[in-house]
Amino acid sequence: MNKVSLETHLENYKNRRFLAVPLAGMIVWSLLIVTGSMFDLTLQVWSVYIGTGMIVYLGMGLSKLTGESVNFQKNSERNPFDSIFLAAVGMTFLTFAISISFAMENPYALPFAIAVQSGLMWLVHGVICNLKVCIAHAVIRTVFCTVLFIFFPEMSFVLQPIVVVLCYGFTIFSLERRWQGLSKTSVTSATVAG
Repeated sequence: MNKVSLETHLENYKNRRFLAVPLAGMIVWSLLIVTGSMFDLTLQVWSVYIGTGMIVYLGMGLSKLTGESVNFQKNSERNPFDSIFLAAVGMTFLTFAISISFAMENPYALPFAIAVQSGLMWLVHGVICNLKVCIAHAVIRTVFCTVLFIFFPEMSFVLQPIVVVLCYGFTIFSLERRWQGLSKTSVTSATVAG
């Protein structure tokens, strides 16, 4: 049996593109700006629940266009760093109990709570990949969402999605620049080796 080392798993995880799911998030949160501007409160609430709940699935679909492979393999075949990240996703979903309870009392808190809670995944991903932009994404998203909710809670269904979209914008830009650098390095390495 050929065992793959932990270092190899880490390098395989770190050398991925990481575009499809962030792009899906940016699309959904952009649409939430529109729903937050145009719909009544009930539809705004449902839009947040449905929209944020479908980000992963939209990302899986977009991965076909970006050339990535976003899928969930069986535990025995899964990269252990995928398992760590999926645990972070699960942790984030479990915290939605706070969002739901909080939103029952104050519906304007829903986009704030979900924006912050779903942004926590970026911290774990940034630590695994040693990507400061992902850590910055989580911190900036949390700070700005919190400040805007404190001062403008009634604008939460518009302002929270704007913050998230802006964070996705600088993160996707940085991750794509990193990916282009990795692609050039692998092409150069293959040319030198060949």
